[in-house]
Amino acid sequence: MSHNATEVKAELKKDIEQGLGHMRTLRDEVRVRLHLAGMDAKDEWNKLEPALLKVEDAASELTESTRTAVKEAVARLTKLKNSLS
Repeated sequence: MSHNATEVKAELKKDIEQGLGHMRTLRDEVRVRLHLAGMDAKDEWNKLEPALLKVEDAASELTESTRTAVKEAVARLTKLKNSLS
């Protein structure tokens, strides 16, 4: 692997790890807020949670699509969290 490819992989790994950390924090916050939420929010969570598990499973692949999937999961979680405020 060339030096540039190594740098790209290192950047992907860093971005994915940071995104996963943010995703997990948001997931935990959403779980807490769901205890007080209505059925619509709980239904949305039931759709979102399996997708989060897939993102975590795919995170071992250091690819641009994994980085994108993590960013999208964080965005969906943020939207759900904000709707619970």
